[in-house]
Amino acid sequence: MTYDVVVLIEREMSEGDARRVAALHARYEESVDYHLLVTSQPESGFGGPLALLGSTFDDVTGVSGPAAARAASTTTTLADPLFDLGSVIEHSSRHLRGASGYPVNVSITHGEVLLALKTLVKTTNSREVVVVAWPETAARFLCSDWTTRARKTLKVPRVRILEHDT
Repeated sequence: MTYDVVVLIEREMSEGDARRVAALHARYEESVDYHLLVTSQPESGFGGPLALLGSTFDDVTGVSGPAAARAASTTTTLADPLFDLGSVIEHSSRHLRGASGYPVNVSITHGEVLLALKTLVKTTNSREVVVVAWPETAARFLCSDWTTRARKTLKVPRVRILEHDT
Protein backbone atom coordinates (compact mmCIF):
# COMPACT_ATOMS: atom_id res chain seq x y z
CA MET A 1 0.00 0.00 0.00
CA THR A 2 1.23 3.49 -0.79
CA TYR A 3 0.72 6.86 0.83
CA ASP A 4 -0.32 9.23 -1.95
CA VAL A 5 0.43 12.95 -1.69
CA VAL A 6 -0.60 15.74 -4.04
CA VAL A 7 1.99 18.53 -4.18
CA LEU A 8 0.68 21.79 -5.63
CA ILE A 9 3.35 24.24 -6.71
CA GLU A 10 3.22 27.88 -7.69
CA ARG A 11 6.65 27.95 -9.33
CA GLU A 12 9.50 25.51 -9.84
CA MET A 13 10.47 23.61 -6.70
CA SER A 14 14.04 24.25 -5.61
CA GLU A 15 16.18 21.43 -4.23
CA GLY A 16 15.49 22.86 -0.76
CA ASP A 17 11.72 22.79 -1.39
CA ALA A 18 11.95 19.17 -2.51
CA ARG A 19 14.03 18.16 0.54
CA ARG A 20 11.47 19.75 2.88
CA VAL A 21 8.54 18.03 1.17
CA ALA A 22 10.38 14.68 1.25
CA ALA A 23 11.29 15.19 4.93
CA LEU A 24 7.58 15.36 5.77
CA HIS A 25 7.26 11.71 4.75
CA ALA A 26 10.73 10.34 5.53
CA ARG A 27 9.59 8.29 8.52
CA TYR A 28 6.56 6.71 6.88
CA GLU A 29 6.69 2.94 6.72
CA GLU A 30 4.66 2.89 3.52
CA SER A 31 6.10 3.94 0.20
CA VAL A 32 5.05 7.38 -0.97
CA ASP A 33 3.75 8.34 -4.40
CA TYR A 34 3.92 12.05 -5.16
CA HIS A 35 1.49 13.66 -7.58
CA LEU A 36 2.87 17.02 -8.61
CA LEU A 37 0.21 19.48 -9.80
CA VAL A 38 1.31 22.44 -11.90
CA THR A 39 -0.94 25.09 -13.36
CA SER A 40 -0.03 26.48 -16.75
CA GLN A 41 -1.74 29.75 -15.82
CA PRO A 42 -0.45 30.80 -12.38
CA GLU A 43 -1.53 34.40 -12.92
CA SER A 44 -4.89 33.53 -14.47
CA GLY A 45 -8.07 35.44 -13.85
CA PHE A 46 -9.26 33.10 -11.11
CA GLY A 47 -7.95 35.50 -8.45
CA GLY A 48 -5.77 35.19 -5.38
CA PRO A 49 -2.37 33.63 -4.83
CA LEU A 50 -1.82 30.52 -6.92
CA ALA A 51 -5.36 31.03 -8.21
CA LEU A 52 -6.04 28.34 -5.64
CA LEU A 53 -9.46 26.82 -5.52
CA GLY A 54 -10.72 29.14 -8.22
CA SER A 55 -12.36 32.53 -7.89
CA THR A 56 -14.94 31.30 -5.42
CA PHE A 57 -12.22 30.36 -2.96
CA ASP A 58 -10.86 33.90 -3.08
CA ASP A 59 -14.30 35.16 -2.13
CA VAL A 60 -14.70 32.60 0.66
CA THR A 61 -11.33 33.15 2.32
CA GLY A 62 -10.66 36.77 1.59
CA VAL A 63 -7.21 35.91 0.27
CA SER A 64 -6.36 38.54 -2.29
CA GLY A 65 -3.69 40.79 -3.65
CA PRO A 66 -2.15 41.27 -7.04
CA ALA A 67 0.09 38.36 -7.91
CA ALA A 68 2.18 40.54 -10.18
CA ALA A 69 3.16 42.78 -7.26
CA ARG A 70 4.24 39.75 -5.22
CA ALA A 71 6.23 38.38 -8.13
CA ALA A 72 7.95 41.72 -8.71
CA SER A 73 8.96 41.98 -5.05
CA THR A 74 10.47 38.49 -4.97
CA THR A 75 13.92 37.82 -6.35
CA THR A 76 14.46 34.26 -7.45
CA THR A 77 15.75 32.17 -10.32
CA LEU A 78 12.99 29.58 -10.15
CA ALA A 79 11.19 28.94 -13.43
CA ASP A 80 7.74 30.42 -13.87
CA PRO A 81 5.15 28.08 -15.44
CA LEU A 82 3.68 31.00 -17.35
CA PHE A 83 6.91 31.34 -19.34
CA ASP A 84 8.71 27.99 -19.03
CA LEU A 85 6.33 25.18 -18.08
CA GLY A 86 8.73 22.50 -19.35
CA SER A 87 11.50 23.57 -16.97
CA VAL A 88 9.08 23.77 -14.03
CA ILE A 89 7.95 20.20 -14.67
CA GLU A 90 11.40 18.76 -15.38
CA HIS A 91 13.26 20.44 -12.53
CA SER A 92 10.54 20.08 -9.89
CA SER A 93 9.91 16.39 -10.56
CA ARG A 94 13.66 15.64 -10.70
CA HIS A 95 14.29 17.50 -7.43
CA LEU A 96 11.44 15.77 -5.61
CA ARG A 97 12.33 12.33 -6.99
CA GLY A 98 15.97 12.85 -5.99
CA ALA A 99 15.13 14.06 -2.48
CA SER A 100 12.57 11.38 -1.72
CA GLY A 101 13.58 8.36 -3.78
CA TYR A 102 9.89 7.87 -4.61
CA PRO A 103 7.96 8.16 -7.85
CA VAL A 104 6.70 11.57 -8.93
CA ASN A 105 3.76 11.78 -11.32
CA VAL A 106 3.08 15.15 -12.93
CA SER A 107 -0.30 16.62 -13.82
CA ILE A 108 -0.85 19.93 -15.54
CA THR A 109 -4.01 21.96 -15.31
CA HIS A 110 -4.88 24.59 -17.87
CA GLY A 111 -8.03 25.63 -16.06
CA GLU A 112 -9.46 26.02 -12.60
CA VAL A 113 -7.10 24.75 -9.94
CA LEU A 114 -9.87 23.67 -7.55
CA LEU A 115 -11.31 21.24 -10.06
CA ALA A 116 -7.89 19.84 -10.93
CA LEU A 117 -6.89 19.53 -7.28
CA LYS A 118 -10.15 17.84 -6.25
CA THR A 119 -9.95 15.48 -9.21
CA LEU A 120 -6.33 14.56 -8.57
CA VAL A 121 -6.94 13.96 -4.85
CA LYS A 122 -9.91 11.74 -5.66
CA THR A 123 -8.39 9.75 -8.53
CA THR A 124 -5.16 9.06 -6.66
CA ASN A 125 -6.83 8.43 -3.29
CA SER A 126 -4.39 10.92 -1.82
CA ARG A 127 -4.40 11.37 1.91
CA GLU A 128 -2.45 14.61 1.93
CA VAL A 129 -2.03 17.83 -0.01
CA VAL A 130 1.16 19.89 0.28
CA VAL A 131 1.14 23.40 -1.15
CA VAL A 132 4.54 24.97 -1.84
CA ALA A 133 3.96 28.73 -2.06
CA TRP A 134 5.71 32.07 -1.75
CA PRO A 135 6.12 33.31 1.84
CA GLU A 136 3.46 36.01 1.35
CA THR A 137 0.99 33.42 0.07
CA ALA A 138 1.77 30.98 2.86
CA ALA A 139 1.30 33.68 5.50
CA ARG A 140 -2.08 34.64 4.09
CA PHE A 141 -3.18 31.01 4.02
CA LEU A 142 -2.16 30.49 7.64
CA CYS A 143 -3.83 33.72 8.82
CA SER A 144 -7.09 32.85 7.10
CA ASP A 145 -7.20 29.25 8.39
CA TRP A 146 -7.03 28.14 4.76
CA THR A 147 -5.77 24.65 5.60
CA THR A 148 -8.90 23.79 7.56
CA ARG A 149 -11.16 25.01 4.78
CA ALA A 150 -9.10 23.29 2.11
CA ARG A 151 -9.11 20.01 4.03
CA LYS A 152 -12.92 20.08 4.17
CA THR A 153 -13.32 21.18 0.55
CA LEU A 154 -10.86 18.61 -0.78
CA LYS A 155 -12.00 15.85 1.61
CA VAL A 156 -8.45 14.98 2.50
CA PRO A 157 -7.16 14.27 6.04
CA ARG A 158 -4.10 16.54 5.89
CA VAL A 159 -3.18 19.80 4.15
CA ARG A 160 0.19 21.44 4.68
CA ILE A 161 1.62 24.75 3.52
CA LEU A 162 5.35 25.16 2.90
CA GLU A 163 7.11 28.35 1.89
CA HIS A 164 9.25 28.32 -1.23
CA ASP A 165 12.94 28.15 -0.37
CA THR A 166 14.08 31.46 -1.81
